[in-house]
Amino acid sequence: MTDEASDRLAWRLRIYPFVILGTMATALLFATVVFDEADPETRIGGDYPAFYSAGSIVVSGDWQDLYSHERQQREQAGLIDDEGGYLYFSYPPFVAGAYAPLALLPYAWSSFAHTLLMAGALGGAIWLLWPWLRRFGWPPTAVLVAMLAFYPLLRAVPGGQNTSLSLLLLAAAARLEHEGRPVLAGVALAAMLYKPQFGVVIVPLLVLCRRWRVLGGWSAGAAALYLLSALPLGWDWVGPWWDQATSFRDANATINGGNFVSLPGFLENASSVAAGPFAGYLLAGVLGLGVAVFWWRNPHGATLGRYALAAGAVVIAAPQTLYYDVGLLALAMVAVMAANAERYRLVVLGVLVGSWIQLAAPQLGWSPLGPVAWLAMGWLVWQALNGRVLEATPV
Repeated sequence: MTDEASDRLAWRLRIYPFVILGTMATALLFATVVFDEADPETRIGGDYPAFYSAGSIVVSGDWQDLYSHERQQREQAGLIDDEGGYLYFSYPPFVAGAYAPLALLPYAWSSFAHTLLMAGALGGAIWLLWPWLRRFGWPPTAVLVAMLAFYPLLRAVPGGQNTSLSLLLLAAAARLEHEGRPVLAGVALAAMLYKPQFGVVIVPLLVLCRRWRVLGGWSAGAAALYLLSALPLGWDWVGPWWDQATSFRDANATINGGNFVSLPGFLENASSVAAGPFAGYLLAGVLGLGVAVFWWRNPHGATLGRYALAAGAVVIAAPQTLYYDVGLLALAMVAVMAANAERYRLVVLGVLVGSWIQLAAPQLGWSPLGPVAWLAMGWLVWQALNGRVLEATPV
């Protein structure tokens, strides 16, 4: 490439991302302004009504109604297309408390603010990963646009999902541990307990690698989050929450089964026999064993690679992971590119383009991103165990 061509490419990488982001922000603002609860055609926010209604219940002081089906249905009237239906809030109580400030805003502007926060979380993850991303040679805004081109993240950020928050927390853990701050890394990992099925996956890996200071930070963070939930609902809040969450599980399998991507969830949706989820857990266990071996071999090194594989393990093994959370594999893409950007550039480009096959899910009745995520994880684990990728060091 000539110097002139190189300069043109550099200029495009600086300017075009701002144009794209500006266009997306304008479209989001327009959708917010025209929102009308009485007009189903203007619905926005995806699954955000579940979080907004939970925050509204907290603002009213009615913590005891947090998991009430009737109360959530009443709070979401006019916010979703299903008249008489509702989107169930199944997260721990401290998550509802975090959404209380957003519930002080009118719904449309609250959804707008949440989208900006999730976009900011994605930008924060990029900033935290920059020591690894720097070698790719793109400006941060170009990396942000590239990540938003990954279909799960594009749908998650404006769709009321929190995938980019999980990505931020994993990136923070990797960066903090790399910089020799293991206790804070553990606190960041504990924050992932906002989705308990995600937050607990990391614990066996920390024990296996004897990362006791990281585990200490995780334990302190977990205790603090438990206390935040116990203050309004009592020390036994886990029991009632668990009863509600497990009752929601069956309904979720019926409603969202076609969007499950984890091995247990996908096979539960695809199989009419009870052994489906069991087979999924066995297969996920095989991949999880490979992840555990990589952690055991690299208790202090390959920090980004370890957390990239842990993120993939979360996606593959959690009971009912939805396709949005395949966005966590963006951490693996960063690790792969950081290890050898030139060699794997086309691989990552193929992943970005291929992620759009999720558009075929309604016609198929199952998420095509599920098998793609399994194959990607299998390839990553195999390559990592053979020392070919994920050994990247920051620059």
